[in-house]
Amino acid sequence: MKQATTFLERVRPAIDALPDGADKDTLLALAEAQDTIERGDVHPKQRALAMRRLVGGAAAVASRKAENQQAKGRGKKP
Repeated sequence: MKQATTFLERVRPAIDALPDGADKDTLLALAEAQDTIERGDVHPKQRALAMRRLVGGAAAVASRKAENQQAKGRGKKP
């Protein structure tokens, strides 16, 4: 059996096991970006773009989590 050498090859079985939906699509996009960053055969410009996508996606997720936490705190108290 061939050993998985890239990040995407290593995480693909776990991603494929997830049910279809937005979470699976997001995780696949993040894994593809990480894979592009780690590969040495990819042009540096493409790796930099993948890094921006990866960091930008993480920042968006953190921002949404912070907004949700603030919204929970604004509810009426019993």
